[in-house]
Amino acid sequence: MKTFEHICRMTQPEVKQYMHGYLTSHKYAPTSEDGFLYAKGDVPVMLVAHMDTVHKEQCKDINNNNGKLSSPQGIGGDDRCGVYIIMNIVKELHCSVLLCEDEERGCIGAHKFVKADYIKNLGVNYMIEFDRKGNNDAVFYSCANEDFIDFVEDATNFKFATGSVSDISVLMPEANL
Repeated sequence: MKTFEHICRMTQPEVKQYMHGYLTSHKYAPTSEDGFLYAKGDVPVMLVAHMDTVHKEQCKDINNNNGKLSSPQGIGGDDRCGVYIIMNIVKELHCSVLLCEDEERGCIGAHKFVKADYIKNLGVNYMIEFDRKGNNDAVFYSCANEDFIDFVEDATNFKFATGSVSDISVLMPEANL
C-alpha cells in the first residue's frame, strides 16, 4: 500500500489507476468509467471520495513538521485523505467504493455515475463520503433521521455541521436511501 504522501503526489489519473489495482488486490472487481471508479462490495455501505484536489499544480514537495504535512504546491488533503481512509477501511470491510473525478469542478464524476444507472442497484443502506476540511465535522445532506445523527455524534467524536456541496449531495437524492 502506498503511503499518504505518495497518494498526495499523484495526479487524478494516477490515483484512479492505482486504486483500480488496489481494489483488485483486495478482491474487488472495479469498474473504471469516464468520471469514476466503482467497486461493489458485500457490506451494505458505500464509501465515497473524490480523486481531484482544488490545487492546479501537482504536489511535489512535502514537508513533515511533527506529523503535520504541508506543501508549497498544496497538499491536496481534500480529498486525498478520503482516498487514503478508504484504502484502510477496505483492508478489513468489503464495502462498496465510489471514487469520483472532478468534484472540485462541479461533481462531474458523481453526475456521470448517476447517469450510468449504477445508482439504481447499489445494494447499500448508507453512503459515507470522507470530504471535510475540519477534523470532527459530520455533514448530512437531506438527512431527516435525527436518531441516526444522534448515533453518529454519540458513537464518535464527530459533530453535526453544514456543508455546501460534495459528490454525496448529488448521489443521495438519486439513491432513494
